[in-house]
Amino acid sequence: MRTFAKLLGCLLLTGPLWAQEDAKSVKFRVLCFEHVKETQKGFVMGGGGEKLDVDFFIGGFGPQMTGRFAGGKVRFYNEKPGTDGKVVRTVVGEGNLADSPVQVFFLLPETKQGGPVYRVLAFDDEEKSFPMGATRVINLAPFQIRLNLAGSDLAPIKPGGMSVYPQVKVVDEWNMYTARIDFFAKEQWVPVATQSWKASDRKRDWVITQMDMATNSPAIRLYQDIPPWREEALPVGGDSKKIP
Repeated sequence: MRTFAKLLGCLLLTGPLWAQEDAKSVKFRVLCFEHVKETQKGFVMGGGGEKLDVDFFIGGFGPQMTGRFAGGKVRFYNEKPGTDGKVVRTVVGEGNLADSPVQVFFLLPETKQGGPVYRVLAFDDEEKSFPMGATRVINLAPFQIRLNLAGSDLAPIKPGGMSVYPQVKVVDEWNMYTARIDFFAKEQWVPVATQSWKASDRKRDWVITQMDMATNSPAIRLYQDIPPWREEALPVGGDSKKIP
């Protein structure tokens, strides 16, 4: 009985379970595929143990923040008053952490009922695994896909798989090259998108492939990424020269 009372006291002193002492500190950015059930933000434990509000950005990456995450999981929460007037905390997004101190959390609509509204995919965001100029392709379609870059077919990516490709060197005079995405459907490769992409070591590209189940058609998202540590700072103060 004394042991139970001691354990309960420790829990009350150290805060809720999402603030456990074994939490891992991670720098992260958020990218949301689309908003679900009007849930556009959540919170995590900040680097100093405070509650950190996080906006679920769509169309581009949010700012880099520092959070602490316990049990190898990333969880986003919201709080609402319950029927008894007390605050009720709910998990709105959940997934497994990647093995990196710098990560991107990609939020997808969760298809399972009765749980969080978002599924979180975590990716290593360090340049040693995702260099500048490279392209990261995430296949969320229920079948294989492959890329053809600058006329060369690349190895297929299985459903749920991910590949990182180095910067393409076979380009035209504008540093452009042809990129084609094929889906493997009905026992054959079917081209679904052909575009011109720009090769540059000042950015990284993310490609997300999926099937829109409502229309039964391919859905492809392309995001250009200039990570915050690569952004050029504008001059401030009296550094600018006067125009004569």
